[in-house]
Amino acid sequence: MFSSLLSVVLISISLQAFLLRRWPFTQNTAVDAFVCEPSRYTSRVVSYDPLIVHLENFITPAEREYLIERGSRSLVASRDGGPPKEGQARTSSTAFLPHNDTVGACLQKRAAEFQGFLPRSKIEMLQVVQYKQGQEYRPHFDWGVKSAHKAERETTIFGILEADCENCGTQFPEIAVDWSKEDERWCKFVDCGEGEILTFKAVAGSAVFWKNLHEDGTGDRRTLHAGLPVQNGTKVGLNIWTII
Repeated sequence: MFSSLLSVVLISISLQAFLLRRWPFTQNTAVDAFVCEPSRYTSRVVSYDPLIVHLENFITPAEREYLIERGSRSLVASRDGGPPKEGQARTSSTAFLPHNDTVGACLQKRAAEFQGFLPRSKIEMLQVVQYKQGQEYRPHFDWGVKSAHKAERETTIFGILEADCENCGTQFPEIAVDWSKEDERWCKFVDCGEGEILTFKAVAGSAVFWKNLHEDGTGDRRTLHAGLPVQNGTKVGLNIWTII
């Protein structure tokens, strides 16, 4: 009996060690007491008005691997979020992570600190979104969702977990940038050949932050954006919304 118990203990220890190597986050039942894997990301301002910031390496490789696997277990057909410019806008699949998911909490904490040490309660449940061949999210806003049971979305961070598609980035059709006059290093993260329309490439690990609302709380129509159609391959993203 003792040898059987010892075997069970050894198996349990080995399993925990494997999980910690695969997803290096402290496993703690108290979510607010976890220790997150450090993320050494780089932020670069793309636009001051409206405020748009590119975040290179915002999501770590281990976090991306975990979120892709975790999200794939509960994906369902997406519903439209904020008001689309016209008609049915979205053909992707989505999955929400519960607030007690420790890896999700790491991303919520990081997003909150980036915005000035906000309380984590200001961050919505994270949403994993998957686009397969032929799927897209046509031009829409993230604001305009407020109701009796739902708060308004003040800011958005959209990150890329995985992308093996081309020309499948995130486009802001109301924002123009003449990239020929900017540093060519931007072309690693934005589509410099897309005229003057601001289009972010789908680069795994990177994210884009933008402010959805004006100072008076009304929606900023310049934040109209689209998830471009996936012509081949797959794109998996992560929505992190801050509410007011």
